[in-house]
Amino acid sequence: MSDNCLKDIADYLIIYASDVVSQLGVDIFIDNMPDEPDDCVSLNEYPGEVSFLGNNVLRSVQVKVKNSNYNTARVNVNKIFNILYNPENGIRFITIDSTRWIQVSPRGAPFHLEKDESGREYFVFNMGVNTNRDS
Repeated sequence: MSDNCLKDIADYLIIYASDVVSQLGVDIFIDNMPDEPDDCVSLNEYPGEVSFLGNNVLRSVQVKVKNSNYNTARVNVNKIFNILYNPENGIRFITIDSTRWIQVSPRGAPFHLEKDESGREYFVFNMGVNTNRDS
Protein backbone atom coordinates (compact mmCIF):
# COMPACT_ATOMS: atom_id res chain seq x y z
CA MET A 1 0.00 0.00 0.00
CA SER A 2 1.09 3.50 -0.67
CA ASP A 3 0.12 6.53 1.37
CA ASN A 4 -2.13 7.65 -1.51
CA CYS A 5 -5.60 6.17 -1.99
CA LEU A 6 -5.74 7.19 -5.67
CA LYS A 7 -2.46 5.39 -6.35
CA ASP A 8 -3.81 2.30 -4.62
CA ILE A 9 -6.95 2.38 -6.79
CA ALA A 10 -4.78 2.90 -9.90
CA ASP A 11 -2.61 -0.09 -8.95
CA TYR A 12 -5.77 -2.18 -8.46
CA LEU A 13 -7.06 -1.19 -11.90
CA ILE A 14 -3.70 -2.00 -13.50
CA ILE A 15 -4.19 -5.57 -12.26
CA TYR A 16 -7.94 -6.01 -12.85
CA ALA A 17 -8.47 -3.72 -15.87
CA SER A 18 -5.22 -4.59 -17.63
CA ASP A 19 -6.93 -4.45 -21.03
CA VAL A 20 -7.67 -0.75 -20.34
CA VAL A 21 -4.65 0.48 -18.32
CA SER A 22 -1.13 -0.86 -17.92
CA GLN A 23 1.12 1.54 -16.01
CA LEU A 24 0.83 4.58 -13.77
CA GLY A 25 2.10 7.64 -15.61
CA VAL A 26 1.75 5.94 -18.99
CA ASP A 27 -1.99 5.35 -19.50
CA ILE A 28 -3.45 5.96 -16.04
CA PHE A 29 -2.88 9.20 -14.14
CA ILE A 30 -3.65 10.65 -10.72
CA ASP A 31 -5.24 14.12 -10.45
CA ASN A 32 -4.12 14.88 -14.00
CA MET A 33 -5.41 14.23 -17.51
CA PRO A 34 -2.48 15.05 -19.79
CA ASP A 35 -2.99 16.00 -23.42
CA GLU A 36 -1.05 12.89 -24.50
CA PRO A 37 -1.65 10.01 -24.84
CA ASP A 38 -5.01 10.12 -26.63
CA ASP A 39 -6.19 6.98 -24.85
CA CYS A 40 -5.89 7.04 -21.06
CA VAL A 41 -7.64 7.12 -17.68
CA SER A 42 -7.44 9.65 -14.89
CA LEU A 43 -8.45 9.31 -11.22
CA ASN A 44 -9.27 12.67 -9.67
CA GLU A 45 -10.21 13.48 -6.12
CA TYR A 46 -12.63 16.35 -5.71
CA PRO A 47 -14.43 18.10 -2.86
CA GLY A 48 -17.75 16.74 -1.82
CA GLU A 49 -19.25 15.13 1.21
CA VAL A 50 -16.80 14.91 4.05
CA SER A 51 -17.48 12.31 6.68
CA PHE A 52 -14.93 11.00 9.13
CA LEU A 53 -15.73 7.54 10.41
CA GLY A 54 -13.21 6.74 13.13
CA ASN A 55 -9.92 6.13 11.34
CA ASN A 56 -11.74 6.03 8.00
CA VAL A 57 -12.66 8.83 5.63
CA LEU A 58 -15.29 9.18 2.90
CA ARG A 59 -13.69 10.57 -0.25
CA SER A 60 -15.02 11.70 -3.62
CA VAL A 61 -13.33 10.32 -6.72
CA GLN A 62 -14.03 10.85 -10.41
CA VAL A 63 -12.89 8.30 -12.97
CA LYS A 64 -12.33 9.88 -16.39
CA VAL A 65 -11.67 7.87 -19.54
CA LYS A 66 -10.32 9.55 -22.69
CA ASN A 67 -10.15 7.76 -26.02
CA SER A 68 -9.94 8.71 -29.67
CA ASN A 69 -12.84 6.31 -30.39
CA TYR A 70 -16.31 6.92 -28.89
CA ASN A 71 -17.23 3.23 -28.58
CA THR A 72 -13.88 2.27 -27.05
CA ALA A 73 -14.15 5.08 -24.48
CA ARG A 74 -17.67 3.96 -23.59
CA VAL A 75 -16.67 0.29 -23.26
CA ASN A 76 -13.59 1.16 -21.18
CA VAL A 77 -15.43 3.38 -18.69
CA ASN A 78 -18.04 0.66 -18.22
CA LYS A 79 -15.35 -2.00 -17.66
CA ILE A 80 -13.81 0.11 -14.90
CA PHE A 81 -17.23 0.91 -13.42
CA ASN A 82 -18.09 -2.81 -13.29
CA ILE A 83 -14.75 -3.66 -11.66
CA LEU A 84 -15.24 -1.04 -8.93
CA TYR A 85 -18.98 -1.42 -8.34
CA ASN A 86 -21.18 -4.38 -7.47
CA PRO A 87 -24.77 -3.59 -8.52
CA GLU A 88 -26.22 -6.47 -6.51
CA ASN A 89 -25.18 -4.91 -3.19
CA GLY A 90 -25.20 -1.21 -4.07
CA ILE A 91 -21.66 -1.04 -2.68
CA ARG A 92 -18.44 -2.91 -3.32
CA PHE A 93 -15.87 -3.84 -0.70
CA ILE A 94 -12.39 -4.27 -2.21
CA THR A 95 -9.28 -5.37 -0.38
CA ILE A 96 -6.35 -3.59 -2.00
CA ASP A 97 -3.74 -5.28 0.18
CA SER A 98 -3.21 -6.23 3.83
CA THR A 99 -3.44 -2.62 5.00
CA ARG A 100 -5.75 -0.84 2.49
CA TRP A 101 -9.40 -1.52 1.77
CA ILE A 102 -12.03 0.56 0.01
CA GLN A 103 -15.81 0.56 -0.11
CA VAL A 104 -17.06 1.99 -3.38
CA SER A 105 -20.51 3.46 -3.82
CA PRO A 106 -21.31 5.08 -7.16
CA ARG A 107 -22.78 8.54 -7.32
CA GLY A 108 -24.15 7.88 -10.79
CA ALA A 109 -23.69 5.74 -13.87
CA PRO A 110 -20.96 6.45 -16.42
CA PHE A 111 -21.85 9.22 -18.86
CA HIS A 112 -20.42 11.02 -21.88
CA LEU A 113 -18.82 14.26 -20.71
CA GLU A 114 -17.52 15.82 -23.92
CA LYS A 115 -15.67 15.53 -27.19
CA ASP A 116 -12.61 17.76 -27.18
CA GLU A 117 -11.20 19.89 -30.00
CA SER A 118 -8.93 17.00 -31.02
CA GLY A 119 -11.89 14.66 -31.42
CA ARG A 120 -11.20 12.61 -28.29
CA GLU A 121 -14.17 11.35 -26.30
CA TYR A 122 -14.43 11.69 -22.52
CA PHE A 123 -16.60 9.47 -20.32
CA VAL A 124 -16.76 9.80 -16.53
CA PHE A 125 -18.38 8.50 -13.40
CA ASN A 126 -18.19 9.67 -9.79
CA MET A 127 -17.97 7.53 -6.71
CA GLY A 128 -17.77 7.77 -2.98
CA VAL A 129 -14.82 5.88 -1.52
CA ASN A 130 -14.87 5.00 2.16
CA THR A 131 -11.37 3.91 3.15
CA ASN A 132 -8.76 4.03 5.84
CA ARG A 133 -6.87 7.32 5.96
CA ASP A 134 -3.72 7.94 3.97
CA SER A 135 -0.63 8.03 6.14
